[in-house]
Amino acid sequence: MAKDVTRSIRMLTYRLSLGFAGILFLMLLLSVLALNSIDATQRQLTGIVQELNVKTEMVTAMRNAARERTISLYRMITLRDPFEQDEEFMRFNRHGAQFAEARIALLDMDLTAKERSVLDRQAEITGVAVALQAQVVDLVQLGEIAQAKKLLLEQSVPMQDKVFEQLVILLNIQKLAAAQANGETAVANSQARTSMLVLGTTALVLGVLIAVVVVRHTRKNELGLYQEKERAQTTLTSIGEAVVTINANGNIELINPVAEHMTGCAALSAQGKPVSDVLVLYEEKTDLRCSDPALMALAENRVIASTEPRTLHSQTGETFIIEYTAAPVHDAQGHTAGAVLVFRNITEVHDMAKKIAYQASHDFLTDLINRHEFELRLDRALHGVRAKDQNHVLCYLDLDQFKVVNDTCGHVAGDELLKQLTALFKTRVRKTDTLARLGGDEFALLISDCDLPHAMEIAEDLRRLVHSFRFVWQDTTFEISASIGMVPLTSTSGTMTDVLAAADSACYAAKGLGRNKIYLYKHDDKILERWHGEMQWIGRIRETLEASEFQLFVQYVYPLTPGNTQICAEILLRMQDRSGTLVPPGAFLPAAERYNLMPEVDRWVVHNAFEAIERLVRTGNARDIRMWSINLSGQTLGDEGFVDFMIQSVMNRKLDPTSICLEITETAAVSNLSRVREMMLKLQRLGCRFALDDFGSGLSSFTYLKNLPVSYVKIDGSFVRDMLNNPMDIAIVDAINQIGRVMGLETIAEYVENQGTLERLKLMGVTYAQGNFLHEPVALEQITSDSLRMRS
Repeated sequence: MAKDVTRSIRMLTYRLSLGFAGILFLMLLLSVLALNSIDATQRQLTGIVQELNVKTEMVTAMRNAARERTISLYRMITLRDPFEQDEEFMRFNRHGAQFAEARIALLDMDLTAKERSVLDRQAEITGVAVALQAQVVDLVQLGEIAQAKKLLLEQSVPMQDKVFEQLVILLNIQKLAAAQANGETAVANSQARTSMLVLGTTALVLGVLIAVVVVRHTRKNELGLYQEKERAQTTLTSIGEAVVTINANGNIELINPVAEHMTGCAALSAQGKPVSDVLVLYEEKTDLRCSDPALMALAENRVIASTEPRTLHSQTGETFIIEYTAAPVHDAQGHTAGAVLVFRNITEVHDMAKKIAYQASHDFLTDLINRHEFELRLDRALHGVRAKDQNHVLCYLDLDQFKVVNDTCGHVAGDELLKQLTALFKTRVRKTDTLARLGGDEFALLISDCDLPHAMEIAEDLRRLVHSFRFVWQDTTFEISASIGMVPLTSTSGTMTDVLAAADSACYAAKGLGRNKIYLYKHDDKILERWHGEMQWIGRIRETLEASEFQLFVQYVYPLTPGNTQICAEILLRMQDRSGTLVPPGAFLPAAERYNLMPEVDRWVVHNAFEAIERLVRTGNARDIRMWSINLSGQTLGDEGFVDFMIQSVMNRKLDPTSICLEITETAAVSNLSRVREMMLKLQRLGCRFALDDFGSGLSSFTYLKNLPVSYVKIDGSFVRDMLNNPMDIAIVDAINQIGRVMGLETIAEYVENQGTLERLKLMGVTYAQGNFLHEPVALEQITSDSLRMRS
């Protein structure tokens, strides 16, 4: 071919010798222009590719930092060790710094208006996402794990996905720019070749030499263009997203390694095939085949972005959850020449989001739905009752002996009991009903589409099921029962909160009637009114605690044995109502016991009593009082932190520990024997003493007395008050006193109401006596040396 060209040039040279000078000038001019065009194209393409590579690297770094930041946040929620949480928090901040550095580097580059617009939008969304992530971190550090999970699932993760969407848009802009640059380079190269061909055909004798020079230069430039094209190709194949390009006929031209892995189709096998044969997408929720986004972009000549995740079925049998963006590719004339599809694997993030959503709506121990999810379903059921006249019934179940299992065998046993009962409930609950654990030992059952008589049968079946169940833990067998409150859902039931409160009230009414019972909620119910009265007491007690407005009284305990002149004093608690009248403890303490407020009340008493005692000792008004007695409830005895509180309180007030006597009831001690004994031994080593109050009222008094390190036994007042009229009471008082003497314990008779009883107690040898006949209680602050004398 070169010889033919040379022969033609020579013949043309002979024929056009007269115009050679003009032709040579034209040829040189065209050569210069062609070479300059190729050099300019090469420099431009080199600059574009380098810039695109840097931009792609920065955007990819931002995306990876944002993704790792979200993963760190989730790990912080799942971790329980504070040190591990701190380490994860440091990684969380490092990823944020990496994100910011990459973004600053990207902003320093020459960006298009569209790129800056996307970055500005990304900055706005990132600001919101960072604020939400900061809230999640704060909740984790405060220990509010459930709220942290909820905020992460419902707000932070969706907002972070929006940040990812903006970064994907930036990546797609770079990929489209790379594809456009590649196309423009190909066009420029084609034009350069055409120019060189024109020069070759018009060259004469010197044209051969010029052609050689031009060809060599062209080859050099082609090599450069090829290398740049390979760099662009390498960029497309090395990014983390899957990339598929198709031609105008919808057949695959290019598929990168990530796309090969996810589709299960090798590049050589995929090339030339219809994209719909290789890329098989389904809707996640319906599992129906959906349209191919690349073909949609090709047909509609616009960018197609996924609005919700899609399921990709690989030819190898794997399944991926993906998000995608497809855009048309145009030639130099603006005609659609094909399309580019970019998609990424979000399976891990998607599964994590589903897992978080499941954990947010289910109880981790029993795998039942939790209170939040149950309230949502109950609210929907109430709407259904009003709109469709449906029949539903709500059951509120509370285990009656759960605390006994926890206190006796520990929380591991309690958790196992809950799991076993949950398995039993599932065998009896209908598939259409909703069973939930509301917390602790409380369950709820929403019986759907069921009339009240049938619902009562279901509830009774559950009650019998629990009552017949025997829980065995380490050779110990427990009998369990449940109290159930029922509320029919009607069009007049009120809000979800109203219905739950009614069911809770009915459940407590069932407990109040003796437990292991079912109580149906009714309007204007006297039993429920009494329960509401207790709830009002709870509010009053909390207000009094917060305002520190309880009042402390004292009643003296006088010695009866010859030679003993030291007086003891029992601290008594009173509340003042709004009219200024003193309220005795029997009116409000039962409500405090029922709703677990006694540990707070007892701590208030100890703190304020110690403060007053320290002041009285300092002023000398209490110099003749040998010992101060303070009553403790059974709930306080089960408070693991109370011992440390007592030790700290004694040390802070610089009191003599041997002057402090803690009174515990016999029934409370027996119900928590091992824990009470451990607590008593710790405080006894400090110097404190103990009295067993209301002794004789239980069934196993003498059996348990020898197991507790007590110094005093307070004989229950029910035996003392009328002992002169009841020989049995006299016998019981004498028996308790004799056993106390044998065990080296001092005895205290309560409720001494007359002189005859006092004299009889002296004859029996009882150590101390206490009662209104001997001394009316007075305010603790009013103690004086003159007030210590016994009235008799």
